Amino acid sequence: MDTIFFNGCIRTLDDSEKVAEAVGIENGRIVFVGTDKEAEAFSCKKRIDLKGRLMLPGFVDTHMHMLHYAFVERSVKLFDCTSVEEMLAAAKKRLEESKGQKLTWLYCRGWNEEHFDKPRYPHKDELDALSTEIPIIMVRVCGHVAVCNSCGLELLKKIPEFPEIEKEVDLDTGLLKENAVQFYSSVLEAPSQEEVEGYIRYSAKKLNECGFTGVQSDDLASLPGKNWRRIMASYKALDARGELSIRHYEQCLFERAEDAKAFIEEGYRTGQRGDHFTIGPMKLIQDGSLGARTAAMNEPYEDAPGNTGIITFSQDELDDLFAFFDRHQMQAAVHCIGDRAMDMVIEAVAKSPYRKTNKKGRHGIVHCQITNPRILEGMKEQDLLAYIQPVFIDLDMNTVEPAIGAHRMDKVYAWKSMLDMGIHASGGSDAPVVSFDAMENIYFAVTRKNISGQPQEGWIPSEKISVDEAVKLFTKNAAYASYTEDENGTIEVGKNADFVVLEKNIYEIDPDEIKTTKVDMTVFGGEIVFERNTEK
Repeated sequence: MDTIFFNGCIRTLDDSEKVAEAVGIENGRIVFVGTDKEAEAFSCKKRIDLKGRLMLPGFVDTHMHMLHYAFVERSVKLFDCTSVEEMLAAAKKRLEESKGQKLTWLYCRGWNEEHFDKPRYPHKDELDALSTEIPIIMVRVCGHVAVCNSCGLELLKKIPEFPEIEKEVDLDTGLLKENAVQFYSSVLEAPSQEEVEGYIRYSAKKLNECGFTGVQSDDLASLPGKNWRRIMASYKALDARGELSIRHYEQCLFERAEDAKAFIEEGYRTGQRGDHFTIGPMKLIQDGSLGARTAAMNEPYEDAPGNTGIITFSQDELDDLFAFFDRHQMQAAVHCIGDRAMDMVIEAVAKSPYRKTNKKGRHGIVHCQITNPRILEGMKEQDLLAYIQPVFIDLDMNTVEPAIGAHRMDKVYAWKSMLDMGIHASGGSDAPVVSFDAMENIYFAVTRKNISGQPQEGWIPSEKISVDEAVKLFTKNAAYASYTEDENGTIEVGKNADFVVLEKNIYEIDPDEIKTTKVDMTVFGGEIVFERNTEK
């Protein structure tokens, strides 16, 4: 054997729920799982003492924006701003720091007016006061709303797709919504392949530091220029050179139906793979966000009478797309937050004449927030995956009921109900909207409290899940969502040697301590890709 890890509390998560003490690795695969005494009989090149710590299968984030996370980290971050004035000050500081440098645009991300002392959106005129020469965009935390300056608006008006998005652009205020936000990146300078590869390396390293060995990420439209071919080439080049430290399952987003179909007609299919990069599902965006009041609802918002949100595709268009995906052996994952959006997807899946012959038919709904008993039954009946983000507890718990009303609160953010009904649910973060910290995500799922520990009994406590259920969202269940349950997700002989080692046993500590538990080690394909310095 190459390596034996011993003296551990190794939760295998296999069907027997075995807890082992030692695990052996050879050529990146698990070849032994058992007791310390059994491990002593084997010769190996290296033995690593786990010192009684908890070892789990490596974590997988089943929905994030890995490339956009790296891009935002290098942009002006507005997540902690408590006023428009703070946002403007942060942007002004970056502009002043960039004097004398080549600066062709300024991208800012993360503001949330609900956290402001005086809730309001920024205005085009305020951005114009910063610069009339450099395009400036400030994107809300959700990514579905933004404001840009006059210079940016003029460039946006020149892109070929502007007639399609004109209704989502307010030229007076600079406000952009939905597809207008997405297409704004077309006016920005596209990064080179070398830069894209740098973004990938950076994100993978940060994910490794949080215990992740896998990611299901929406990347193809995530960078300025939206050059999906360059993004694909970057991933494939790193994979071919053996430089990917994470197993990547690409959620392939194209905003327009014709572009999604063209991608498939070029021959791309779910499951096509290199060593660590795999084509995953087609990604669709069917509605907006709750915070922006653009999530598609069957009834108007409680605090915005007459507004039922937006939909991207009509029912006929969705029906056509799902039939097309099924006929071409493609998985699909659809962004849906509102009940109307989910109803439409469930109907489209049910209508598809080719679903039963699609070997990659594990379709799913991303976010699944404003569910209800009818929608959950529909998801179960159509065997739809639920890509959920427990971290949204912290972001949304105080805004949901005012937005939709008490009468629609039955079975919203209903993760325990999903699992009890047998719906395949897996965990993600939607980073960079919020943090991808796995310990925080597990804490939110188990306690249903915000990061400050409130409310004491948890928000909708009936939907709390166990630590084991929460861990499986990011391990065993995540593997099922990518058709890799025979390779990943549990610690069993023959599977990839992907592990995370934690400083504390989160199965035994007070659940409130989970959020601050540190990742001590991440093992990817048998190699240690992260180890925390515990001597400080």
